[in-house]
Amino acid sequence: MKQNDCPAVAVVTEPVAATATPSFPDSRPQNAPFSPASSKASSTSTLVGDYEPAKPPSLSTFRLFLAHFGAALTLFLATTDATIVSTILPTISSDFNASQLEYTWVGVAYMLTQTAFQPLYGKISDLIGRKTVLYSSMLVFVTGSILCGGSQSMLWLIIARALAGIGGGGIVSLVWTITSEIVEERSRAQWSQALSITWSCSAIAGPLLGGVFSNSGGFFSWRWAFYLNLPVCVVALVVLLLALRGVDVGASHHTSWRRFAHTFDFIGLLLFMCGSSCIIIGFSFSGTLGWVNPGTLILIISGLAVLILGGCYEVRTKRDALFPRTAFVDSTTIIILVVNFLHNLCFNAGTFYLALYFQSVEGLQPVVAGLHMLPYSLGSSIASLPVAWYISWWQKRKGDTSGQKLMICSGLCLAAVGFGLMITLNDASSHIVQYIFPLLCGVGLGMLFHAPYQIFTKTLRPKELASGTSAFFLVRFTGATVGLSVAGAVFNRRLSQSLPAAFGNPANLDLDQLNSIIPLDLQREVIHAVSTSIQTIWAICCPCLGVAFMISFFLKNLAFKENSRLATEAVEKSADAGPPTLQVAGGLQV
Repeated sequence: MKQNDCPAVAVVTEPVAATATPSFPDSRPQNAPFSPASSKASSTSTLVGDYEPAKPPSLSTFRLFLAHFGAALTLFLATTDATIVSTILPTISSDFNASQLEYTWVGVAYMLTQTAFQPLYGKISDLIGRKTVLYSSMLVFVTGSILCGGSQSMLWLIIARALAGIGGGGIVSLVWTITSEIVEERSRAQWSQALSITWSCSAIAGPLLGGVFSNSGGFFSWRWAFYLNLPVCVVALVVLLLALRGVDVGASHHTSWRRFAHTFDFIGLLLFMCGSSCIIIGFSFSGTLGWVNPGTLILIISGLAVLILGGCYEVRTKRDALFPRTAFVDSTTIIILVVNFLHNLCFNAGTFYLALYFQSVEGLQPVVAGLHMLPYSLGSSIASLPVAWYISWWQKRKGDTSGQKLMICSGLCLAAVGFGLMITLNDASSHIVQYIFPLLCGVGLGMLFHAPYQIFTKTLRPKELASGTSAFFLVRFTGATVGLSVAGAVFNRRLSQSLPAAFGNPANLDLDQLNSIIPLDLQREVIHAVSTSIQTIWAICCPCLGVAFMISFFLKNLAFKENSRLATEAVEKSADAGPPTLQVAGGLQV
């Protein structure tokens, strides 16, 4: 991997607990005629619009267990795939002699397609059924994985990863939807832990499996990291077919293809993806061309302009907007989306650059580096479980979202402190601090897996829940992608400035072979330069989380009996005062 290569960019999706799913009474006649206004009730997630979801089917405990086992296997595919690829990508890059852009876009392509197609899954599942969309997503994901395993060039691999991203996004969305719809609401908290445990297992297995495939040569090479998705997916599909046989989680009676064509916000989605893509590509170029290069500036500025334009369009469109109007006028909603964006920015940057630190600076083999990553990855996964239990207990006691707010503030504070301490990690740090500091970051970030989403849903009106959930995930995925692009650009820029002049051409630096540099004095200087460049990323993550921590104090405590009062008032005031300013819309979109 050359000097300009960024660490692997991959998708790290976080589970959203099904326990947060509210329901609302039907406020529309069952046989109401079609109109664009009434179609706002279409569901795009586990949440529904303004009609009451169907009663969960009566399944035996064994069939529920079987269904959740199959769902967990399927989710394991999508979540583990990201961490495996992040570990094996340096080996792939070396085999194909990849450039910086090719290396980066292996992950960016997956992320962009997952983000772009995510709003479509819920709508289409209303039309043809949840199970059909899930099974189709699994097929697309496996097809993309097989093509990745057989790739003969980086361009081939990038295209295949984009295809896999389409399927991976559907898996993550539909697994949570189906498992919440087949379980009675009072039992969802217990059953949803199966998927949370899956998240923890993938956090452990991903880096370790990636290390195994990276170290294997001959027939059993990195290609099997993709090929093994096929048998696991087949097993998961068989289990789901048996468990969900005869179970109705099918098409909604409240929507149709005609309604979908008339109401889905295709223009808003196009503007959002074009703007985000321009910004991501601009940051990718900044690592080699520089921040003041005309090409870099044009891409970033035009991307921001398109996002601002998209924000203006969102508040005026009569279609099912990607972002509900509440997202532009209610302070709690805006704060949650900003926290969501910054949280995922730092979470993914920490995941992949900490792995680079252990492999390049410490000179560890991929398997050993995966073990050293456990305090961060496993800490973030395990922390979400007691936090969910605490929130449930506090919610029953107080009846409001003060428990969620406490966990958000505490998690952001702990994560900010952890990243601040990680700035001190260098090539001479002891093993103790290499474990403790990432553990603090992981636990702090893990406390934010569920609470922001739960508060977010309480600020929305019933018919805004569908578009609001899509907006939440769009911001989450975009934050992850932009974060890695920014971190990669900062890392490469700082590294090119920090390398000693005696090293020669920075393009000749191979981050996988730092320990082979001679003489030893030059080797120590180069390793120190790499360590310093990674420290710069922690120096960016720390204030980002600090800003999120400060604004989180302004979150309102929302009573559960007033689920949508604030959102309703905000929208009504906005309607009287006119559309929000460009600054608010643009700031939120970015």
